[in-house]
Amino acid sequence: MNQTKISNKSKQQNMTVTMPLIALFVTLLCMIVLSQESWYLNMHPQKLILTQQGCSNISSLGLVPKYETSGCSIIARYRSGFLGSDGVILLDDDQLVTLSSAAVLAYADTGEVLPDTPMQQRARLIQRVIYAVVFTMVLLVGYGVFKAKKQKQRGQQS
Repeated sequence: MNQTKISNKSKQQNMTVTMPLIALFVTLLCMIVLSQESWYLNMHPQKLILTQQGCSNISSLGLVPKYETSGCSIIARYRSGFLGSDGVILLDDDQLVTLSSAAVLAYADTGEVLPDTPMQQRARLIQRVIYAVVFTMVLLVGYGVFKAKKQKQRGQQS
């Protein structure tokens, strides 16, 4: 009888340690996936003012820039490179186009809203699923800790 109590206590302690480790692993995995997918979500619409060479490059891709007195411009999902290096445009069909820093004279946020591309929609779905998984893991770990405390209190009362 005493051996059974010790065995049950040992299993409970192993479960108390195992559950947070599994939760930590799942959370870490979710954070890695989220960091990879968030790249697409950080592509916001920007107004790009391009050089003449940039305008001809954009036109050759099938995009239609607006010609203004200050040059040509386009509104696109744009992400500038690190420390002024080449930037990237995300097209509606999820193609990535790299623009050299010499092709872009300036860029600024715009209030215009572009519809999400299929990859952005997928990234938003993955983001929501990851938030739900992490929330569920927090609940499970909380329940495991609560259950372990109750078991410990029952053991001390016996």
